[in-house]
Order: sequence, then structure tokens, then C-alpha cells
Amino acid sequence: MKKYVWLAVGVCVAIAAIFAVRSATVPKEITVSLVTLEPATLQHTVTCTGKVEAGEQRDVFVEMPCVTKEIFVKEGQTVKAGDVLFSIDTAATQAVLSQLVPSLNGGIGDLKETVTAPVAGTVASVDVQTGEVADHTKPCVSIAAEDAVQVTVAIRERHLPRVSIGQSATVTGVAFLQDRYAGEVVAIADTAHQEYVGTVSETVVDAVIALDAGVADESLRTGLNAQVEILTGVTENVLLIPYDCLAQTEEGDDCVYVYNADGEAVRRLIEVDGEYADGVLVVSGVSAGERLVQAAETLSGARVRVRAG
Repeated sequence: MKKYVWLAVGVCVAIAAIFAVRSATVPKEITVSLVTLEPATLQHTVTCTGKVEAGEQRDVFVEMPCVTKEIFVKEGQTVKAGDVLFSIDTAATQAVLSQLVPSLNGGIGDLKETVTAPVAGTVASVDVQTGEVADHTKPCVSIAAEDAVQVTVAIRERHLPRVSIGQSATVTGVAFLQDRYAGEVVAIADTAHQEYVGTVSETVVDAVIALDAGVADESLRTGLNAQVEILTGVTENVLLIPYDCLAQTEEGDDCVYVYNADGEAVRRLIEVDGEYADGVLVVSGVSAGERLVQAAETLSGARVRVRAG
């Protein structure tokens, strides 16, 4: 009887040993997602900061010397095209003109009683006063047109060689209604100056970004901070590895895990050349069409199960 008991015990031990060996030799299985490497277009940009400023300014003149009656606007006020800026005292104007040019004898034609805004925008300056004679050779009111907004930015010295007039730009800001506004580099200063960030001084050159016509809105207030991204170049057919696919070896070398036909995640060393918003630019180690594991903790040789979707 004891013989059969020992035989049963031996069988159980053998089975346990088989399972132990199998557990030690079979790669562990991990559920992962995959990313297929596809050729991409890489945009090279320069990022800088600046402030919103009024762009095109429209000066309002009177056709002839006239006496103002009432001023309806002040500096910083928003106006619409056609809004009355100030009124004219026609009787006082006729008297003044008759003294200046006696030959007129009060016949000055059709004198307008009001002066209106030619464009919508913000009043930049008011250079007339109630009861005084407005000079027809000088602007009475200046209006910063609402559809002519620009951003003045400071470009760091090391980035300057990459920036040129005509390049497209994207403007963003925490106080703006839209996520981004399109614009263009329209001017670059001829001289540089020092800009301080805390106690650190840096050489910069000012540049002007004009927003595209029709994109401005009331949130682009003069003086607000803005961040500008200038498109300086484009490179076609590059491979960008998403950051969640990037890992490092024990020695600190960059690597990825490539999903092979046997369902394994095989570690592969790569060479990268720069970090960008969508990932790192890889120059060797992987090819287009290969599938990378989105899990840096995956071990080389592990058997993976691909997550659906």
C-alpha cells in the first residue's frame, strides 16, 4: 500500500516540476497597444512671445477748418463704422470761415454737422476739443482698425537666421477666444536689444506678426500677452516616434520595442535627432511600417497580446 502512496506523491511532484519549468521558460504575456510607423511631415518652428498691438491706424480729418460742438468718443473707446465721433457747430464755423476768407460771405457750401468713424475699431487718440477750431491739415481722431491687429515679438539671437519676412505664423494666448490665429511675419527690426528674463539678459530682435484679414476679434486687446509659433521650414517623409513608445536601456541608450510576427516585443536600439511636439525624430533603428509597443515597461522577448482597437 505504501508503494502506491509514494508513487502518487512522486507523480504529483513531477507534475509540479513540469509546471514550474514551463512557467519559468514561457515568456510572460502583456496586453499592449501598437503604433504603426508612417512617414510624416515635420514642421520646423521658432517659438517666441510678445504683445498684441494695433495694426493699421486710420486718421480722421475734417474737410475744412471747423468749430467742434460736442465730442462723443474718448481714447480707448470701441466704435463701429458710422458712429458719430464729434459734431460741428455750423453757425460758429461759418462765422470763423467768413473772417478767414471774407470773399466767402457765409457761402461755404454743404457743411456736415457730424464727423463719423470710417472703420470699426478702437479710438487711439482724440486731438480736438469742444468749442475749438479743428485744423483740417491734422488728424482729429485716430482709430486702430479692429481687423488690423499685429503682435510684436522678441526673437532670440540663435533663432534669427531661421526667421524671414513672409513666413507664416500662429498666434495663441490664454485670454483669446479662439485657440489660434493665423498671421505672417511682415517686419524684422534692423537692430537688436537686450531683454531680461528675471536676472538673465538675452539678445533679441523684434519682429512684427500681422494677423490675417478677418481673423481678429474683440478678445485681441492691445497689450495682452501672446505666444507666436513661426513656421521656418518643412521636411517630408520623416519618422516620428511617439513619446509613449520610447524607452531606454540600462546604459541609457534610446530604444523601442518592435512587435514581431511571433507576437513578441523585441527591444531595438535607435538613434534620434531632436524632440518635437508629436514625438522624437528617429534617424536609424526602425523602418516605416513596423509596429511599436506603447509600453516602455515591456521586456524584450515578452509575448504580448494586442489590445483590440
